[in-house]
Amino acid sequence: MEIQPPPTNKGLDSQAEKIQRVMIVDDHEVFRYGLSKLLAESESFRIIADASNYEDAFIRLQSVSIDLVLLDLHLPDVDGIEALHQLKHRSPAPDVIIISATIDDDTLLDALLAGASGYLTKDTPAFEMLNALKAYQRGEMALSSAMASHAIFLLVQHYSMLESELTTYRQNQIQALRQQTPDIVIPPVSSIPQQTRNPPPVLTPQEEKVYQGMRRGWSNKQIAAELYISRFTVGKHVQNILRKLRVTNRTQAVSYTLFEGDEEIEAQ
Repeated sequence: MEIQPPPTNKGLDSQAEKIQRVMIVDDHEVFRYGLSKLLAESESFRIIADASNYEDAFIRLQSVSIDLVLLDLHLPDVDGIEALHQLKHRSPAPDVIIISATIDDDTLLDALLAGASGYLTKDTPAFEMLNALKAYQRGEMALSSAMASHAIFLLVQHYSMLESELTTYRQNQIQALRQQTPDIVIPPVSSIPQQTRNPPPVLTPQEEKVYQGMRRGWSNKQIAAELYISRFTVGKHVQNILRKLRVTNRTQAVSYTLFEGDEEIEAQ
């Protein structure tokens, strides 16, 4: 997937310049009306147009200047992520914030990688939605507080996966090179001087306890009950463990092996 550059909305000086010209694209008339009324409470946004499908939105974009599109993912005539891609390839390209009834990890990640300036669900409380939109005006991502940390985790996980795929690709290339030119000498990893090798990751005492629970096949709920902490706290520890071990899922984490000198030991 082509990764779009991050949003470029800048903080502006005068109050008049801060007003965002907005288009709402959603196939539910009642929701468009309610969102318009909500934004009317803020002097920072002005609803210029709305549309019930992407075709109408595309036509209206030819005749009006829009800074921000509030886009539903489930339109009757186009997939929302595809619509986002098309909007971000316009010139000039408006910023796009997803406001949808549903969300899952894949859709959230796809939207962020495609250049969305934020992602909000329709059940977000009105005051929180306004705060998120004001954060967007300050140059931040329009995300609810609960979604922000998870979005960062997904992006880090995606980067780790790409890094892993690149490593595998390089290993395959080396193997192919060895087969084509058997006389070439490629030193094994074990021959690399110790000081150039990555140090083993260090887990905190609490992360070690969570990690041991993961190795036993316990769920976050079971680990939380065993350690008398919340499932949210367990989830944060699991994220930190995956990051420190540089893996992308629990299966890879529990089979991870640390190296100390020339001796292989299991992560404790």
